Amino acid sequence: MTRFKGLLAAGVLCASFASYADSYVWQVSDGENKLFIGGTIHMLKPSDFPLPAEYPAALAAADQVVFEANMDVLSDAEFSQRLQQAMMLESGQTLEDRLNSKTWQRLSAYALARQLPLAPLQAFEPAFVALAFTMLEMQKLGFGEGIDRRYFDMAKTQGKVLGELETTEQQLGFVVAMTKMDPNLFINSTLDDLEQMAELFETMVAEWRAGDADDLFKLMGKPMLDEAPELYDVILAQRNKNWLPKIKALLATPEKEFILVGALHLAGPDSVLALLEQQGYNVQRYRPE
Repeated sequence: MTRFKGLLAAGVLCASFASYADSYVWQVSDGENKLFIGGTIHMLKPSDFPLPAEYPAALAAADQVVFEANMDVLSDAEFSQRLQQAMMLESGQTLEDRLNSKTWQRLSAYALARQLPLAPLQAFEPAFVALAFTMLEMQKLGFGEGIDRRYFDMAKTQGKVLGELETTEQQLGFVVAMTKMDPNLFINSTLDDLEQMAELFETMVAEWRAGDADDLFKLMGKPMLDEAPELYDVILAQRNKNWLPKIKALLATPEKEFILVGALHLAGPDSVLALLEQQGYNVQRYRPE
């Protein structure tokens, strides 16, 4: 069975640890200056907070906190409207037209079983419908505010300087890139994931909490690389490369920065951490003093 192992949800990743445990926060230095990089999961359950101690420690030590994009802009109504507009089909096309009969029947059965109306979604790309159903399922399972949103608000409250690695236009483009995939593959892989979403996210959160980037890549990154290499390149590998000059510029300043990006960006051979190591920077697990 072809699956993306939680691609959409990633798209969308006990409260204390023993002193020897790893967390998903790293320190990067050039011998003189340093910054912190932490991996986030964009939706979590309330019980997943507070985060491991390295996160609040890095926040407290940072002069500037940098996110993938401005969280206030991403969460406003205008951006939501622009996203919906960008994901609408051309006039005269329907969701059903974009899918083969077998996939359409499977999607219809899923929607009927969960009392989700498909009629209002007929004007949208299959990728948008997949994202919408994934979000609804996650909310049903109790997932809500993630690390990015919470730490964005905390950083503002603490008077930290805020920064971002991407514009909202770029963020919009990455979501729209999903429409270039085979729509039947996208819908079927999403439905496969939705059938075991609870187990999938439990595993993902456990691996993130343990700081296990290797297993997280095996769970989510490697299947995407194998089954949808073009999408992997657009939403992971190329973005990581695009961020590198900005991260290096931040590292060249005497101020300390705390960069927060999706956990999968810090896992695998194309990760931000791997790219930094390749260019001679010292990368190690962050241990608060």
